[in-house]
Amino acid sequence: MRIIGWSEKCDEDGAILPVTIVDVDFHGTPEELRAIGEFLLEAAVKLDIAQARNLPLHVGIDLGNSNPYAEVGISVNAVRHVDE
Repeated sequence: MRIIGWSEKCDEDGAILPVTIVDVDFHGTPEELRAIGEFLLEAAVKLDIAQARNLPLHVGIDLGNSNPYAEVGISVNAVRHVDE
């Protein structure tokens, strides 16, 4: 598994570049954690189908951002790329 994150802030050139994340901490309400858990279970089913049919997959869930200075929201995505 590879977990990729995106910074809340742009670099000097205005770009937001992905970074590989090795540890993940979830700070949320029980309802938010349930929503993420349910999303991951549904994403696993969709990934099984996408793999069986060799299809790309991009599904996500948007969550609230409790950071008072956040410039972006929070989302959790499941992605499968297919070579073209």
